[in-house]
Amino acid sequence: MPPKFLGGDERWLDSEDRSPRPKHSRKAAPRRGFILRPEEGNAVVAEVFPNQSAVRRDGAGERLLCDYRMASLAVGGAARERSPVCVGDRVRVQAGTITGRCERRNQLVRSAPNSRDPLLHVIAANIDCLVVVAAAREPEFSVGIIDRFLVAASAQGIPALLCVNKTDLLGPGDERPWELYPAAGVPVLETSARSGAGAAELRSRLRGQTAAFCGHSGVGKTSLLRRLLGDEACGRVAELSAASGKGRHTTSGAVLLPGPKESNWIDTPGIMNFALVGVGRAGLLAHFKELASAAALCGPGCAHEAEPACVLRRLPRYHSYRQILGSLG
Repeated sequence: MPPKFLGGDERWLDSEDRSPRPKHSRKAAPRRGFILRPEEGNAVVAEVFPNQSAVRRDGAGERLLCDYRMASLAVGGAARERSPVCVGDRVRVQAGTITGRCERRNQLVRSAPNSRDPLLHVIAANIDCLVVVAAAREPEFSVGIIDRFLVAASAQGIPALLCVNKTDLLGPGDERPWELYPAAGVPVLETSARSGAGAAELRSRLRGQTAAFCGHSGVGKTSLLRRLLGDEACGRVAELSAASGKGRHTTSGAVLLPGPKESNWIDTPGIMNFALVGVGRAGLLAHFKELASAAALCGPGCAHEAEPACVLRRLPRYHSYRQILGSLG
């Protein structure tokens, strides 16, 4: 049985392998930070554990549990990654060991929580579509976390889709605050994991793609994937906490699930906080397309802050933009 995380996705952290090594080894030590070309890989990471990963070998359906050494795979730089591989990584596997990681096309990354040192949590890599899952009800629709995911996707050049789940909880005449997103260039699809509404369209849109499902805790990512795949192995679905109205974590780490027509769909843990990486204050506006377009209508020198004539202040996502801007150093 593979090892499990201690305390969910927020608390575990791989440490470098400090096991004794033979004094007279004939094999040269792997060069730290060695990145392979994609064609040099022979497997894809399906799940990550401390010092081990489950992979899917090319041309084989079964999962293989492999060891890895933190010291030989970690890439040097200003910020360390809390694991040298992530779900979606293309890797090279030899004799049950991951010996190399391939260059990534893109990555969904945030600053690792509860860390004093610069440490990155790469949630998934090599993504064709980021499916940002929100709930129409229970928990209430939250623009803040959605926009952070959308900014992260835009910064990495990842196409995004907003999937509003639990629409079966809506009543006649209820507001739909997500209707502003198509004007911002973000396609929206309403679904219900319970009734199956919208599942066929979502399945069709994502067929043949590597898609990562992300979102706030309790929005129903795993339930939705289970509806799409008809696979009970997608994970256990927990009830919402009656005390807080927030979701409990049901997926301890990202998991790659095989979908139809060579699709790879990634279930990620429910995330409460998403600290952006690689996005500065000066570049944030470009990731709010409708705001960036409207900025041309403002007068010269407008900082888009307290100016009464600022056009952006009248747009729906302006408040969300200002909140994210204030969180950036």
